[in-house]
Amino acid sequence: MRIITTVIALLLAVAQINAQDNMKENELNQPEEQKTGAMPWRGNEETFCNVDFSVWPKGELNTAYAQYFIGNSYLAPLDAENGGPVNVTFEPRCRNNWHIHHKSVQVLVCVAGCGWYVEEGKEPVVLRPGVVVAIPAEAKHWHGAAKDSWMQHLTYMTKVEEGASNEWLEAVADAEYDKLPASSAMLSVADAEYLQRFEAFAFGEVAEQVKTRLDDRTRYIGYLATLLGCQSIDEYRDLLPEALDKGVTPVEVKEIVYQATAYLGMGRVRPFLTATNDVFTARGIALPLASQQTTTLATRRGAGTEAQVGCFGEGMRDFWKSGPEDSRHINHWLADNCFGDYYTRTGLDLKMRELITFCFLVAQGGCEPQLKGHIAGNYHVGNDKDMLIAVISSNLPFIGYPRTLNALSCIRSVETNK
Repeated sequence: MRIITTVIALLLAVAQINAQDNMKENELNQPEEQKTGAMPWRGNEETFCNVDFSVWPKGELNTAYAQYFIGNSYLAPLDAENGGPVNVTFEPRCRNNWHIHHKSVQVLVCVAGCGWYVEEGKEPVVLRPGVVVAIPAEAKHWHGAAKDSWMQHLTYMTKVEEGASNEWLEAVADAEYDKLPASSAMLSVADAEYLQRFEAFAFGEVAEQVKTRLDDRTRYIGYLATLLGCQSIDEYRDLLPEALDKGVTPVEVKEIVYQATAYLGMGRVRPFLTATNDVFTARGIALPLASQQTTTLATRRGAGTEAQVGCFGEGMRDFWKSGPEDSRHINHWLADNCFGDYYTRTGLDLKMRELITFCFLVAQGGCEPQLKGHIAGNYHVGNDKDMLIAVISSNLPFIGYPRTLNALSCIRSVETNK
């Protein structure tokens, strides 16, 4: 076992070196392949489900064995001159036929994405990065990607005896393949009891409690803003399709993500931009979306000030030029960047923009002074106390009790000082 583990580690090291050497070449030479199978999934192959082809090279379209695959696969030999492993890339839903390796053992080392190894008569094995499968000689099996994820595995043969051969068998039918869960649903397989209870609470008991104040669209807008605030990229990716199904428009989604930049910074927002574009592309939503910008660099400060006045009242009219001289530029930026670049955009009105800002601040925590200011701003645009309590109640399953109770305390404080 120790020898096998060492060999695998060495193979991975060699593959990593080759992948790094080929990084620039693969970025510049991504071909526009002709699809060989009628696959229902179409997505942004460069980033979908965290498969980065600049790390593990995608290689060339696998035409030599295409007759034994459903969907497109790609082959990238690693250290071919020395008989190194081959990196095999499967697009979502792609899998090879049932087959048998006679008189030899095949080793699979999953390096990216998510997929399946299925051996006849045994439970399916989830392939995630780091999972190693040694396929016994004479075992009937197949392997491929999950429904919603690309998958890459290294493969090599060992214990090869004289007369070794591969026997290709029947295809894996859609009806059989579709019994396996998508990668995003695998949590429900591994942690079914936990997830069942969580969903009953979050989408049952909690949703029932707030339904008189929050329609489904508003509730999901709050979810998306909250998941941005607490940096839950996996949950965001899973909930975004549901949000679109509940009536949140693509433009509204993009405006939520864009506005988050002012409160979270690009460093924390960028992964959510990538996830959003992935989901949109997979659903056939054409990018870029129509522009929602209404200002120029010359008009943004004045327009931003008007947005501040709309949210907080006339007391904000000259805020942009107030404050100590050494930090006055930040107040200027609040007017021209935070409000002038984001709040002036169409796609969301001021009432909804203040509500998502409230969600950003509650979810990230440690922003109580700003949170109190935006509670007052929400009141000014028409989101009252009961509305804000409904929003934090709705978002509690995603941010937990401490931050929810901190937000409630801030609301009580603003109420006391009205």
